[in-house]
Amino acid sequence: MSHLANLMAVALGGAMLGAMMNTLPGYDSSFQPFAVDAGENGVGQGRLFTAELIGLRSAGAISYERYGKNVVRDTSATFLVAELAISAREESRQIEAVWLGATGRQYNQSTRLENVPRGLSQARFEPRLTDRPLAIFELPDDEIVGGRLVLMARGSMRMDSAVHFASPASAPERQAMLRLGP
Repeated sequence: MSHLANLMAVALGGAMLGAMMNTLPGYDSSFQPFAVDAGENGVGQGRLFTAELIGLRSAGAISYERYGKNVVRDTSATFLVAELAISAREESRQIEAVWLGATGRQYNQSTRLENVPRGLSQARFEPRLTDRPLAIFELPDDEIVGGRLVLMARGSMRMDSAVHFASPASAPERQAMLRLGP
């Protein structure tokens, strides 16, 4: 009888451990930045920076000048351009942006446009100085409405704040070509 009881205890313990492993959140979902919602005025204040979403534009192609030459990038999806106003709060800071699509997919900034003028990926923000960078995403049209922009400090700031902006009520009018300048 004692062997049967021991076997039952081990089986029950294994079943409980398996249930816990399948229901507890993983490391990646446990250690996320704290969500801070931007107010109705479109301004969000994280612990390390303050940001405002000025507007969204979309286009099938983007052009800009780089080293005296005209550069044109096109896409089979849509370029979504978020114009922002950002300032650091206490020390120099770099910011990164992601677009959380309507389906829950996460879109990082387009790496094909890293050298665009006023691009967020190369910008550095100083305390009490407001800069107006652009965050550019390449995504399907149906991910815009119902999606939202999220800004966070660049680096391993897992337990810091991330500013979440409200979802757009309607998709911005899509332009065939959007010219970006300094």
